[in-house]
Amino acid sequence: MAKIPHEALHRIFREDPGLFTRTLRRVLAVDFPEIEEVSVLDAELMTTSVLERRVDTILKAETTAGSHLLVIEPQTEPKDEKIRSWAYYLSYLENKYEIPASLLILTPKERTARWAREPLNLGPREQPSMRIFPHVCGPDNMPLITDAEQASEDVVFSVLALLANRLDPNIEKAFQPLASALDTLEPRTASFWYEYTEGGLGEGCTQDLWRNIMKSMRYVSETRREGRAEGRVEALAEAVIAILDDRDIALRQTDRQRIQSCKDSKMLMHWLLRAHSADKIDDLFDN
Repeated sequence: MAKIPHEALHRIFREDPGLFTRTLRRVLAVDFPEIEEVSVLDAELMTTSVLERRVDTILKAETTAGSHLLVIEPQTEPKDEKIRSWAYYLSYLENKYEIPASLLILTPKERTARWAREPLNLGPREQPSMRIFPHVCGPDNMPLITDAEQASEDVVFSVLALLANRLDPNIEKAFQPLASALDTLEPRTASFWYEYTEGGLGEGCTQDLWRNIMKSMRYVSETRREGRAEGRVEALAEAVIAILDDRDIALRQTDRQRIQSCKDSKMLMHWLLRAHSADKIDDLFDN
């Protein structure tokens, strides 16, 4: 399980290797072949006792176009020394396995994405001896998915998109759609991706809000399993009221009736998110 943002961005491809193809096609319009089988390779690329090179994730993929090495590297800040490392990774791997290798760089910062798309040269400035052409996904080309139906179409990609945009001030707009999409999955799978997302967001207010959403959705799932409500809408309404009661937010009888009679799951989810921060019941219903 990924515990930090950096780790989450590359380990997600180990959980769903086909995500590599889907990401390149969807974000970069690159017609990368379909992956049929994959194995995780040793990330240690040591040649001497004093020189250590470590790749975040290396996958050996069997695709419809033949064998291919997939190198996934998260990068937060521009660092010219990484160009040397990446050149080493790619040349070492191709020399060892004698198959093509592709580098995917993932970053939550636009300026780092722009830097990684520039010519990454090695050698003299006037006549570079080597140039690297990585695939680059960042917040400037990775969509922040704010539509629940779209999030449900590819839940794992939606998790990746959320983590790639973890520094976006509007990231909370993607929480409800992703939570709704995860709620359509089998409970154990949904729980895994809830926790994966939590680790990938990193510590702070954003992670705290996601944790509250996670608790709420687990309450909804538990309510449905125990048969205390018929269906998603009723369970969401009960979850809203339960959170407000737990936070000692005073509820008038008309407020309870308004929540319980609501049949709009999107509105109920909106109230569910607000219930964690509302100071009074009127804050819940304010537009």
